[in-house]
Amino acid sequence: MLEWLKIVLPIAAAAIAWLVNEWQKRKWEQYQRKEANYKELLHTLRGFYTGAANDLQLKEAFLDQLTQSWLYCPDNVITLGYQFLDTVGGANVDAIKKESMGRFVAAIRKDLLSQELVKSTSLSAKDFGHYTTT
Repeated sequence: MLEWLKIVLPIAAAAIAWLVNEWQKRKWEQYQRKEANYKELLHTLRGFYTGAANDLQLKEAFLDQLTQSWLYCPDNVITLGYQFLDTVGGANVDAIKKESMGRFVAAIRKDLLSQELVKSTSLSAKDFGHYTTT
């Protein structure tokens, strides 16, 4: 029995260490993807500033990045991104647009600082936004 434990315990310990290492790698890779996506989202927000109202390339890039957010970002970031877009299209005052943008950026920051993996969602097909830059 003692001989059997000498073999099984190291194998079990190695398997557990491998699983933990793989989980940590997955978590780090998802964090890096989110960070790159968030950097691009923040960069492309410039297309919505008052002085850059005609920068369609940045707006299109923002829409692309927001769509990609469905892959690995939490629901609140996606929802706040769409809420921000809803304030841009109408006759909303700049204060409302700025507040909405601020909530969106704060959610991005909170998500990056938490370093949590997205494990579930309550979003459905009806929550997916269809926006154009024209």
